[in-house]
Amino acid sequence: MPNNKRKRVSKIKDKEKAHPYSRKARQINRAMHKETHIAKAKSERINAALGRGQKIVWFRDNMDKGEEDVDAKLKKKVWTMVELRQLVDVYLARNDEEIETILAKKEEGKNLLQKESLFLQLVDSEVKEAKLAGVEVPDLTNGAVVKALRAWDGDLNSITTIKLVTCKPASIIPIEEEAKNSRRGDSASAKADKIPQLLTEQQAIEIATGMVVN
Repeated sequence: MPNNKRKRVSKIKDKEKAHPYSRKARQINRAMHKETHIAKAKSERINAALGRGQKIVWFRDNMDKGEEDVDAKLKKKVWTMVELRQLVDVYLARNDEEIETILAKKEEGKNLLQKESLFLQLVDSEVKEAKLAGVEVPDLTNGAVVKALRAWDGDLNSITTIKLVTCKPASIIPIEEEAKNSRRGDSASAKADKIPQLLTEQQAIEIATGMVVN
């Protein structure tokens, strides 16, 4: 029996004459569903690649801020992790001016456009994700990546040559350290609270039984 499940809608003959509940109609529905799924997956891949490309372009164009007139041989060859995290902070703040404009409009009682509301949601989501899990950025702590990024012409087909690393913004690090120290303090305090209680119980047993408990 021939396998008709893989046929495209355009390849199915006499599809216009197919009865709504016929085998051919089911075949057409399967083909349409598959084509829709493929198109959606392709669109998601393209959007992801474009988003990744835009991010890498930003780092390429902004990593040398203040050194545009410096000779290429004298430009920074590698970033420390602290410097990279600081650059991530700058990246996450790239939309601040536009956000202020939209929020000022909102404070004036004006209705926001749908795209403006969506923009605020996307930015908020991006910042929260970056603070929680980090954001993928070009690994500027690697000299080879820095060199490749400066030479990159923006072609998405060659984007895989630029190694990415997950990095949190520098602004979140002190907060995380404070939280860790707080947890350590709470744990130490809890242990300290248990010690007198254990000693008291031990003493009570010794008094009640007349036996020394080791």
